[in-house]
Amino acid sequence: MLDVAIIGGGLSGLYLAQKLWSSGRSFELFEARSRLGGRILSRPVKGAFNYDLGPGWVWPDSQPRIAGLLSSLGLDTYPQWVLGDSLYQVDREMAAQRYSDPATYADARRVEGGTVAVIDKLVQRLPAERLHCAHRLDALTDAGEYILLNLQHQGMQRQLFAHQVVLCLPPRLLAERVAFKPELAPSLQRLMRETPTWMAAQAKALIRYKHPFWRQQGLSGAMLSGYPGAVLAEVFDAGAEQGGDAALSGFFALPAELRRRWRDDLEALLLDQLIRAFGPEAATPESVEIQDWADEPLTATTADAQPLSAHPDYGHPWFELDHWNDKLHFCGSETATHFGGYLEGALEAAERVSQALNLSEQASSLGPETGEQHGSEYAPEFTAR
Repeated sequence: MLDVAIIGGGLSGLYLAQKLWSSGRSFELFEARSRLGGRILSRPVKGAFNYDLGPGWVWPDSQPRIAGLLSSLGLDTYPQWVLGDSLYQVDREMAAQRYSDPATYADARRVEGGTVAVIDKLVQRLPAERLHCAHRLDALTDAGEYILLNLQHQGMQRQLFAHQVVLCLPPRLLAERVAFKPELAPSLQRLMRETPTWMAAQAKALIRYKHPFWRQQGLSGAMLSGYPGAVLAEVFDAGAEQGGDAALSGFFALPAELRRRWRDDLEALLLDQLIRAFGPEAATPESVEIQDWADEPLTATTADAQPLSAHPDYGHPWFELDHWNDKLHFCGSETATHFGGYLEGALEAAERVSQALNLSEQASSLGPETGEQHGSEYAPEFTAR
């Protein structure tokens, strides 16, 4: 019988694990991937530099939680490279227009060692025997005093029991991949399915070069492309502040369906776009890597294939409630009230759940006369299960 089972080893799950560990709560964490970090993914190169293929920016001036965590972990940041002109492509056949853009990335910063450094530091602070990779959750059953978990591990089923379960996964992924017994309320299921998973429709390209030739041209490396048929919608300098480990990175404009259809040609297509914008030196990269999150079954669902036109309105109040009589909690960046989808949102959600779990432990220790049952002013149907 586990005390708290955390499902998902991304930033929210690991940060929640640290909060519980430091407060004396027992936990076990289960991650479906063979690695920890979730959508945080960095590629190492020579030395200690890591290129980010998932989230790569933080905004410490407006995000106090990630700023505080980085400080506590002893991690430094450096500014996104913005010196020089940006480019704007209005047509494939026309030269890109240069313009000054000091605002777009003005407060964005990168983590020394890549965002994966945050994951590595958190893992180092946790007992290794409590972290379990390659464990995919298939089903949860409310068994009254506890929850029964059905997990897949190396082709075999494992059944575990936990007093409380925290779901640190995107709600849409849970709705499609996990069976709840009894079923969650229809309105909650609908909300889960309608909550887009951040980055799930995105693909990110990383193009490494021997040196940052664009900086020598007085360019920042930033480029926006607003014409139909553009391969990359946004490009930026992804290299080190000092100029070593040079790279451009970019988000695809092509939707997931077209990326799959033209997979074998994507590298040539994006290089053609970069050559037209930055000149012939862009034609000879050291390497090109494409991370397509829409092809990650542990991130994206079929509903996520449609690209987002705006940042979703995350943080629905129903995700902040406990379910199954204080045994089941939703966590993860998509459940955050502020900065949903960002690293800051993942930390906010973990803090909320950590507080709820520790409060519930205190309430249970007081006995049934003083411990209060959590209710729901938003969806009373949730509490009668």
